[in-house]
Amino acid sequence: MSTLADQILERFRDSETIARTELSFNANYDSIGRALRDLVKARKIVRVGRGRYKLAGSGGSTSSATIMDSIDRQVRRSKRNVFLRGDFEKLGSYDGVGRALRQMIRSGKLVQIGYGLYAKAELSPFSGKPAPVVGIKRLATEALGRLGKSVKPSSFEQAYNSARSTQVPTGRTIAVKDRVRRRIGYDGKYVILERA
Repeated sequence: MSTLADQILERFRDSETIARTELSFNANYDSIGRALRDLVKARKIVRVGRGRYKLAGSGGSTSSATIMDSIDRQVRRSKRNVFLRGDFEKLGSYDGVGRALRQMIRSGKLVQIGYGLYAKAELSPFSGKPAPVVGIKRLATEALGRLGKSVKPSSFEQAYNSARSTQVPTGRTIAVKDRVRRRIGYDGKYVILERA
């Protein structure tokens, strides 16, 4: 009788990637999770996404240093300022990309501006810390656009532009048509999202 881990490996022969939900054996959910973790530790399979796995030899599992080099190259060549984690998913496994992104943040080449959102960064001449290359409003507008949300001028900007107010808007308030639950910002500075 084959073990649960062997039964899981048998399933990979028919498919390139498998979701954990597709694995239905005569075992409980926790046992399948333990078997998957053991297979990942033994480097027989790799995690490629939330609840998705593939064989370790298929598609080349690369080290996080190589993944970091690929991410660095992609960021430098891109005209974008904001990147989603999904932009890098083809470069390696889910965990490998996560490690490489953390290394990029530590090296000051990227700044995390929200859950799964990253921005190009360079050292600030004022503080010496990594800071995004563009302002927070432009970052938030680009990030919301990448997430498929439409942005409008805030009520403060509309009042100032129509001469109803002499108060100059700070630029940290953005009007969004859709509901957004993310916080976008860095280093304790976040944009305020209002409903358009």
